[in-house]
Amino acid sequence: MLEKRIFLFLALLTITNADERLRFIFYQEPTKTVEYNFNTFHNILTDPYFNRNLHTVLFHYGAGQNLNTPQVYDLVNSYAVNRNFNYVVIHYLNPDTTVATSNVNELAEGIATALIGIFDRGYSSGYMDLLGFALGAQIQARASRRVQARTNHRHVIGRLTGLDPWALGPINSITIGSLSSADAQWVESIHTEGSQRGDLESNGHVSFFVNGGIAQPMCNQALPTARWDCSHVFALSVWAESVRAYSPVFPSLQCSTWEQFIAGACNNNNLAHMGRLNSESILRGRFFLTTNMQAPWSRNQAQP
Repeated sequence: MLEKRIFLFLALLTITNADERLRFIFYQEPTKTVEYNFNTFHNILTDPYFNRNLHTVLFHYGAGQNLNTPQVYDLVNSYAVNRNFNYVVIHYLNPDTTVATSNVNELAEGIATALIGIFDRGYSSGYMDLLGFALGAQIQARASRRVQARTNHRHVIGRLTGLDPWALGPINSITIGSLSSADAQWVESIHTEGSQRGDLESNGHVSFFVNGGIAQPMCNQALPTARWDCSHVFALSVWAESVRAYSPVFPSLQCSTWEQFIAGACNNNNLAHMGRLNSESILRGRFFLTTNMQAPWSRNQAQP
């Protein structure tokens, strides 16, 4: 009995330490925000700017990023001006040292605690859309799984989107876990760099492979690391463009491989649109698409 009490105390202590770093920034208006921590997040339900009848997008950036990272800043601004949903960004007092594989489980536990707090007070978990880039995708997926586990599946996240989920490696893939269709009611992954930064095994109900998902043709820097990073953050750029769009963009074709797609073997296959406006939760499988070489990135046709 004593050992169980000690274990519970240590578990709670770990969660508390992680939660002290968590901040939830709610965008009431594009230039007006209010900040909550994991203990006060449920107060968002009484905020006059929060609409219980709308979906809520909860975004988590990746390791080494913050709110001033150009691609993150672009995505946040794109969402903030769109009033079709509530928009919240997860932020940390010291993101450079907090967002790391060693902290994923702790951070996810804190996020799960905050989410359960609003679900238990009446907000529908089906209206919650979790969005994460790189390691942020795995943190969100872990949080989503913890919500299910801690509530005995009373609350299941509606949508989980992984923007080029981080390549965890064999050990962390076991201890943290990759994205899967069991993580939420509908899980989608967007792949833009699959050789060094991204995890091609992190998939859900549907996966989109942008320009093949391995490397982006416009990323032609001399240094390999610069090319990898360029391709990796491209996931944020294409998603931000889809947020700003008023109609579905990034037409994509269902296909087994990039080679078949490029060869035109999938030209008559199922069509889907990648991005925020994609609400076709019945979609399943792998979809491929090509982009323009400069913004706007979306092409008018799905065929290569």
